[in-house]
Amino acid sequence: MFGKTRSRQTGAPRRPRIAIERLDLADLHFADELPQGRLVDLPGRGTAFVRVAEGPAGAPTVLLLHGLMATADLNWSLAVPVLSRRFNVVAPDLRGHGRGLPTRRFSGDECADDLAAIVRTLELGRVIVVGYSLGGLVAQIFVRRHPELVSGVVLCATASKFDVPTAGGFVQLLERAVRRMPESMRRAAMLALMAPKSTGSDRGRWLMSEVRRHDTAALLDAIGEASRFDSASWLGESTCGAAVIVTQDDKVVSPEAQKELAKVLGRGFVFEVPGDHFACIKRPDEFNDVLVAACAGAQA
Repeated sequence: MFGKTRSRQTGAPRRPRIAIERLDLADLHFADELPQGRLVDLPGRGTAFVRVAEGPAGAPTVLLLHGLMATADLNWSLAVPVLSRRFNVVAPDLRGHGRGLPTRRFSGDECADDLAAIVRTLELGRVIVVGYSLGGLVAQIFVRRHPELVSGVVLCATASKFDVPTAGGFVQLLERAVRRMPESMRRAAMLALMAPKSTGSDRGRWLMSEVRRHDTAALLDAIGEASRFDSASWLGESTCGAAVIVTQDDKVVSPEAQKELAKVLGRGFVFEVPGDHFACIKRPDEFNDVLVAACAGAQA
């Protein structure tokens, strides 16, 4: 995702730049063990990969949607065991990401319909859908397209309109230029961008093995879709339970944009957690405590 800067001298907007942070593996936390992984055949759509953790008998189900360039395992590995104390948990890889439905294209509408097919195939009933960053975009579309499948929505580190630099067609020009690159070059650039410090460890190698599964063309589509996304005119029409989790020090999706999302939503709980855009894996204990409370509060 992208950020926008301001001139220190005048406070006026200056030419936007992409906000990229190279992560330090020492700051990132992941579970040592992962819950069951399942391949789910979705008639007419393909085969989806999901992680499934069973909670108490009769518990509601939480559907977890990861962010851009992440996977269910990268985004949610430590959230799943915490949530499963109170909820059933299902965490799919989105199309074009990880083991998600193989495609050269990313579409928020198609992702939302993939999720509806997962919910129906697994007979999950109505779910609490949780979206992080790009997953928040998909969650909003899912709520709009399939309200009958949703009992609540929790939107984390995300927005109703992303602060993507579009002046002068910046995103479109970048997308066209990158698409003209050979796939091998795009993939090398993605791996260099995503590689944290100290990738030589077992955990670093595992992280990069997840990243290598991504489809670079689909990721470009996802960035382009985020640049065009604006749910302000329709998000408030939904009636399901809702909560917003604001990451207070976020430089990728600004806290102001996250709080504006809560206003657009017009209801529900707003939680704030310390940390940047990667709070879910940098400060998982604090984040997951709030996530459980948000899911409980969003139940309709």
